[in-house]
Amino acid sequence: MAVITNKKIPFAARAQRLNIYLLLLALFMLAQQFTYTIYLWGFRLLFVVVTLQVALGNIDPEWDFKKTARKTLVILLVIAAIFIISIVVTPYLVELGRPKRAF
Repeated sequence: MAVITNKKIPFAARAQRLNIYLLLLALFMLAQQFTYTIYLWGFRLLFVVVTLQVALGNIDPEWDFKKTARKTLVILLVIAAIFIISIVVTPYLVELGRPKRAF
Protein backbone atom coordinates (compact mmCIF):
# COMPACT_ATOMS: atom_id res chain seq x y z
CA MET A 1 0.00 0.00 0.00
CA ALA A 2 1.44 3.34 -1.06
CA VAL A 3 1.41 6.34 1.21
CA ILE A 4 0.24 9.53 -0.46
CA THR A 5 2.20 12.54 0.65
CA ASN A 6 1.01 16.08 0.12
CA LYS A 7 4.05 17.62 -1.55
CA LYS A 8 3.60 21.35 -2.03
CA ILE A 9 4.70 22.77 -5.38
CA PRO A 10 7.66 25.16 -4.93
CA PHE A 11 6.94 28.88 -5.19
CA ALA A 12 9.05 29.41 -8.33
CA ALA A 13 7.16 26.69 -10.21
CA ARG A 14 3.82 28.21 -9.17
CA ALA A 15 4.97 31.69 -10.21
CA GLN A 16 6.11 30.41 -13.61
CA ARG A 17 2.81 28.59 -14.14
CA LEU A 18 0.78 31.68 -13.15
CA ASN A 19 2.87 33.81 -15.50
CA ILE A 20 2.10 31.47 -18.42
CA TYR A 21 -1.64 31.66 -17.62
CA LEU A 22 -1.44 35.46 -17.53
CA LEU A 23 0.41 35.43 -20.84
CA LEU A 24 -2.40 33.40 -22.41
CA LEU A 25 -4.99 35.75 -20.90
CA ALA A 26 -3.17 38.77 -22.34
CA LEU A 27 -3.06 37.17 -25.78
CA PHE A 28 -6.80 36.40 -25.65
CA MET A 29 -7.45 39.99 -24.57
CA LEU A 30 -5.50 41.20 -27.59
CA ALA A 31 -7.24 38.80 -29.97
CA GLN A 32 -10.79 39.81 -29.04
CA GLN A 33 -12.52 42.31 -31.31
CA PHE A 34 -15.29 43.56 -29.07
CA THR A 35 -13.84 46.28 -26.86
CA TYR A 36 -10.89 48.60 -27.34
CA THR A 37 -10.52 48.94 -23.56
CA ILE A 38 -9.95 45.20 -23.16
CA TYR A 39 -7.41 45.38 -25.99
CA LEU A 40 -5.51 48.18 -24.20
CA TRP A 41 -5.47 46.29 -20.91
CA GLY A 42 -4.33 43.17 -22.76
CA PHE A 43 -1.45 45.10 -24.28
CA ARG A 44 -0.43 46.47 -20.88
CA LEU A 45 -0.69 43.03 -19.30
CA LEU A 46 1.35 41.54 -22.14
CA PHE A 47 4.15 44.06 -21.56
CA VAL A 48 4.32 43.22 -17.84
CA VAL A 49 4.01 39.46 -18.30
CA VAL A 50 6.64 39.24 -21.05
CA THR A 51 9.08 41.22 -18.91
CA LEU A 52 8.37 38.92 -15.97
CA GLN A 53 8.77 35.88 -18.22
CA VAL A 54 12.32 36.96 -19.03
CA ALA A 55 13.08 36.97 -15.31
CA LEU A 56 11.06 33.91 -14.26
CA GLY A 57 12.29 31.87 -17.20
CA ASN A 58 15.85 32.14 -15.89
CA ILE A 59 15.28 30.77 -12.40
CA ASP A 60 15.16 27.24 -11.01
CA PRO A 61 11.56 26.01 -10.52
CA GLU A 62 12.57 24.43 -7.19
CA TRP A 63 13.40 27.73 -5.45
CA ASP A 64 11.44 29.13 -2.52
CA PHE A 65 9.87 32.59 -2.34
CA LYS A 66 12.91 34.40 -0.95
CA LYS A 67 15.37 33.11 -3.53
CA THR A 68 12.87 33.57 -6.38
CA ALA A 69 12.09 37.17 -5.37
CA ARG A 70 15.76 38.09 -5.01
CA LYS A 71 16.82 36.63 -8.37
CA THR A 72 13.76 38.05 -10.17
CA LEU A 73 14.46 41.51 -8.76
CA VAL A 74 18.08 41.37 -9.91
CA ILE A 75 17.05 40.34 -13.43
CA LEU A 76 14.37 43.06 -13.59
CA LEU A 77 16.94 45.65 -12.48
CA VAL A 78 19.27 44.51 -15.28
CA ILE A 79 16.41 44.85 -17.79
CA ALA A 80 15.62 48.36 -16.48
CA ALA A 81 19.30 49.34 -16.71
CA ILE A 82 19.45 48.16 -20.32
CA PHE A 83 16.32 50.21 -21.16
CA ILE A 84 17.73 53.33 -19.50
CA ILE A 85 21.14 52.98 -21.15
CA SER A 86 19.54 52.47 -24.56
CA ILE A 87 17.36 55.57 -24.12
CA VAL A 88 20.40 57.66 -23.14
CA VAL A 89 22.67 56.34 -25.91
CA THR A 90 20.17 56.45 -28.80
CA PRO A 91 20.44 60.20 -29.59
CA TYR A 92 24.23 59.92 -29.83
CA LEU A 93 23.97 56.92 -32.14
CA VAL A 94 21.48 58.77 -34.36
CA GLU A 95 23.92 61.68 -34.67
CA LEU A 96 26.69 59.29 -35.72
CA GLY A 97 24.63 58.22 -38.72
CA ARG A 98 23.84 61.71 -39.97
CA PRO A 99 26.07 63.41 -42.52
CA LYS A 100 28.17 66.35 -41.36
CA ARG A 101 26.74 69.79 -42.07
CA ALA A 102 28.78 72.12 -44.24
CA PHE A 103 28.79 75.67 -42.88
